[in-house]
Amino acid sequence: MEILILLIIFLVVSGISLYFKKIILPKIKGAVGEYKVASKLKHLNKNEYIILNDILLRKGNSTSQIDHIVICKSGIIVIETKNYKGWIHGHQNSEYWTQTIYKYKKRLRNPIKQNWVHVFTIKKLLSEYNNIIYFPIIVFSGNGKLKNITSDIPVIYTNKLLRTIRKVNDSENLSFNQMKLISDKIQQHNITDKKVKKYHTKRIKDNIRAKKRNEDRKICPRCGSNLIKKKGKYGKFYGCENYPKCRFTLKINN
Repeated sequence: MEILILLIIFLVVSGISLYFKKIILPKIKGAVGEYKVASKLKHLNKNEYIILNDILLRKGNSTSQIDHIVICKSGIIVIETKNYKGWIHGHQNSEYWTQTIYKYKKRLRNPIKQNWVHVFTIKKLLSEYNNIIYFPIIVFSGNGKLKNITSDIPVIYTNKLLRTIRKVNDSENLSFNQMKLISDKIQQHNITDKKVKKYHTKRIKDNIRAKKRNEDRKICPRCGSNLIKKKGKYGKFYGCENYPKCRFTLKINN
């Protein structure tokens, strides 16, 4: 009987530990990273910049969660925040990036592609503003080291964020009144309902699992065609047989 009780206690503790590691800890890390960036953004001049944090917008039948939006005279800066440790490797066109901690490797969703989805969501919402220029930025707020990052848009550490923002804010495309109107519209469409936010998180997890199942079966998660082995400049990879209509690629890990 005592052995059975000890076994039950062990299973319960293991389950709680796994739940904390897989569900709670990533949320905490994400929140900490976003808080660091939001705190940094507070140092921007309020007469020149309008800051919006944690915005959830409707995107067709789904939603898009945007970490930070900075509205300035040059346009709209869309910031995607990541809080990782280890070495981070990635190319702007890759489907995934890689996190390396000693000999352990883990695939990460390409933050640049994630952020472009956010940019297009905002652009659609503000379609009447044809003169807006968008500036996507990826910020790593953790202890991770950026290694072999190939990107045309800024992929930076938190300590370079304000300098990067001020650098792109070098022309006057928007008046402060326009900036305020844009901010008001985004906030009007910001979804604050907790049930919708919870559904947004669930949908992302479901999509990731479905995508992984297709990749394991060597089926393109974008168009449903077969993935075939190819060889390119950076080595072997899986590419969609529907290329060039579909440009999905998947790196072959050795």
